[in-house]
Amino acid sequence: MIPKNNLPILAQDLVRIHRAITRGLTVAVTEGTRFFREGFPDPNIQQGFADYIQSLAAVLGAHHLSEDEILFPALKEKLPEAPYMRLSDDHQFIETSLDIVRKLIGDLKSGSHKVGLGIVIEGFKRDTTIWTPHIRMEEAYFSQDAIASVMTPEEQAQITISMATHSREQAGPPYLVLPFVLFNLSLVDRAAMAQTLPKEVTEEFIPKIWKENWAPMKPFLLE
Repeated sequence: MIPKNNLPILAQDLVRIHRAITRGLTVAVTEGTRFFREGFPDPNIQQGFADYIQSLAAVLGAHHLSEDEILFPALKEKLPEAPYMRLSDDHQFIETSLDIVRKLIGDLKSGSHKVGLGIVIEGFKRDTTIWTPHIRMEEAYFSQDAIASVMTPEEQAQITISMATHSREQAGPPYLVLPFVLFNLSLVDRAAMAQTLPKEVTEEFIPKIWKENWAPMKPFLLE
């Protein structure tokens, strides 16, 4: 049981995952464009970038699914003025692009990456044009003050935990996606996000047991 004075705040956790995904999209487009132009410097970088793209697609898709299936149903009656249909339509637009990305992951890991990489870059560029105003809208309608006015801290914590659990069930593999989320955040945000994860994950699995799996992504992650 989480101590009452340490309950997660729904709006803050929403902003944090948005920040991780926003950085992921920026890195994917910027570094992908460079690799498309210059090629990959070595196979390890190519593997790491492909893992990074795979993780971005998994986290983004799972985040939107958790909003559609958990967050929006929980808030519709309490905050009915939010444009839920438009937000879900944005999710579907981005998901269509992510389906294409997922099919190209194998190409990104092989020598025949050039065409696939170009398609992935253009897809993430289109997604970003939707993503940026999309999260601005979400964070305005689902601000900390707005949610606090209609929901207790305990209710917020339950939704936060449910969304985190749902996202982990939908996004995989965990040895890639969890380091992806944490290390696309600043140290302050990372520490707060880590509190939503089991201690064995943050203290044993990520830094030790899984490290060899996600290490190729390190050039694209924050220290």
